[in-house]
Amino acid sequence: MTGLDHVDTDRLREWLSEVRRGETVAALMLAVAYDKGIGAGELASWYGRSPESVEETIAAVDSPDHVAEIARLEGVDVDAVDVSFAELSDRPVGEAASVIREHAE
Repeated sequence: MTGLDHVDTDRLREWLSEVRRGETVAALMLAVAYDKGIGAGELASWYGRSPESVEETIAAVDSPDHVAEIARLEGVDVDAVDVSFAELSDRPVGEAASVIREHAE
């Protein structure tokens, strides 16, 4: 893995002020740091995780389904709600976050 392929780092930074769970913040921070050149091994040592776990987290956040992944991390059962998370990826972050908060447990 080298840099993010699907999500703009600035967009991930916008999400940081909108999410509520520490796990979500950590996932976003891993992806941002990785995009800035910090390797998965070093990030793993910072966060007390395995490099494989870090790589999996980054891959999940850096995907076309990143909004669905953020929703999952925020406690939304994405399979149980009638929301097109793919469509939310084109909406302003605040608007997408509001929809996620409405469905979070």
